[in-house]
Amino acid sequence: MEPAPVVPYTVFKLGPSQLHQLHTAQGRVFISGEVAAALFALSPTAFLQELRVGKYQKIVLQDPDALATVAALVLPVESSAGPAGVAALPPATVQQLLIDRRRLDLLQPFKLALLKLASQEAARLMAAGDYAAALPVALDAVRQGEALFRPGPALQMFPLYLLVAQANLGLRRVQQCSDALRLAGLLALKEPAATTALMLSQLARLNGQLAALQGKTQRALSHFARDVYCCSLEYGPRDVLQEAGDNPAGALACGDAVVSIWRSALAPLVLGPAFAEPAGHGADDGEGEGEGDGAASAAAGGAAAAGAAEAGPGPGAAAGAPVAALARLPVGRLQLLEVADMLADVARSRARARGEGHGSVGEAQTVAALALLYVGDTDRARELLDAADAAVPLTDARGREMLAAAARAADEAAAFAASEAARAGGAGGGGFGSGSLSSGGGGGAWLGRSAVGASR
Repeated sequence: MEPAPVVPYTVFKLGPSQLHQLHTAQGRVFISGEVAAALFALSPTAFLQELRVGKYQKIVLQDPDALATVAALVLPVESSAGPAGVAALPPATVQQLLIDRRRLDLLQPFKLALLKLASQEAARLMAAGDYAAALPVALDAVRQGEALFRPGPALQMFPLYLLVAQANLGLRRVQQCSDALRLAGLLALKEPAATTALMLSQLARLNGQLAALQGKTQRALSHFARDVYCCSLEYGPRDVLQEAGDNPAGALACGDAVVSIWRSALAPLVLGPAFAEPAGHGADDGEGEGEGDGAASAAAGGAAAAGAAEAGPGPGAAAGAPVAALARLPVGRLQLLEVADMLADVARSRARARGEGHGSVGEAQTVAALALLYVGDTDRARELLDAADAAVPLTDARGREMLAAAARAADEAAAFAASEAARAGGAGGGGFGSGSLSSGGGGGAWLGRSAVGASR
């Protein structure tokens, strides 16, 4: 049985070739022997000699985990490699080698892959709430983009500027955030025909969050309204992406629509297809709230149920939701956490208007809990479910059934997480999977929504 990789790594696909970038304590590096064989058709030992003659920057990996990963991936190495170490190259060295050895056909794809990786890493750090670590990564992505898209500013820089804006927003650096948003806005003005409604939505959302941070409520609401409008143009008025940008701001009618749409989308995914809303069902039964496009709501619920049925989730679907379910909603973890906060805001608005014990308050709390179960935040979900239990009336059979199913899902998710932790502990740790970075085509897709969803 081959050993499992113990150091995280990323796969770079460069045409017919591929490289493994190892995430080591000495930085993110490529194994010299693999670079030699995959890119230049040279033996690792002869290539290492040429590196020494050319005085290219290299490092020697000596960390046992890194060496074990090299062995597990069966990467080619020089003949002198062993416990004493393996030669590795930083990205800058690989890039210079591609130039010096006239492999210009691979130079652009390599630069794009590095840019993609930096963008994804910045987004990942911000999703974890580590804005201080994300900011230098986002700034590095901007520097790479400016070098890649010379001679002048290109629309491809738009999402990179939004990443920098989001990181600065998370750190409450108002001026720096404003500067980055202004640069993104200028690019959109320069190329209006190529600027999509989704891009304008992202820009408006971050401008709204910045205005909210500054206490400029009316300006924030104006930006949020533009965000919702642009998302509606892109996806339709009852799509979950549109509601991810919605800010109810105490407006009960808007809050009713938010709860209805997210209940239709989340309930079948988290609790199973039995909770897909039937055709013609709009919002709340008996409450007279959320009267909207019942057919659209049912379609969203039916589509979600179909996706859930394919994956076969039962009452414990929440246990697997953090792994599988995110692929079935076009929003990321950070946005879904914002959705949960937004739904909790709706619950508070309803409580102020109708009283803490009103059934609609419990409904919003239940749907907020579903969003948290979806991303695996079981503890916060349980808190909301406990609060909802006191508000959802016993006469509301459908609400009580959903509440009970959500509570069971929370228990099963917690049990699943505990068993996985125990198994990982017993196995003494596991390996890391690989992420594949394809350099071919579709450059806009991978940057599309990475900058959306800064923390409020």
